Amino acid sequence: MAAQQTSTEQLDAWRALYRADTLLFAHLDHALHRLADMAYFEHELLRALDEAGGKLRMAQLAETMMISRSGATRLVTKLEDKDGWVVRTTSPADRRATWAELTASGREALKTAQPVVDAVVGTFFADHVPSEELRRASTILHRLADANPDDAGFDCGM
Repeated sequence: MAAQQTSTEQLDAWRALYRADTLLFAHLDHALHRLADMAYFEHELLRALDEAGGKLRMAQLAETMMISRSGATRLVTKLEDKDGWVVRTTSPADRRATWAELTASGREALKTAQPVVDAVVGTFFADHVPSEELRRASTILHRLADANPDDAGFDCGM
């Protein structure tokens, strides 16, 4: 597949998405550090575990967070050591699999962080866009994510 020249509209949309994402990430990370004593990615790991019922296999956690397995391992290790927000467990049925499990203190930390996330997402994102536009943006962004593989084997034609 030959690479096509990117249009001005495509580049403008890409840059706007990148800028908005970068700014929102920076605001979230700063506020979470200051008000909830956690980094953005720590929050995302706790949230992923909570949404999965409190427990995920390490490989599945890495996939859910779209990070490497070694990155997930480092982050879980940090959260095990930091206030015991996460513990690693193994299953007697399959000792090869390691699970990350949200602890009670991890749930409390996530509960503490939620008002911070709500305030930042509202203040720097949702308060500026009507609900109908948010729904359309969500549809577009899901379509983009679904159209792009999350593996290193993706070929852009170059």
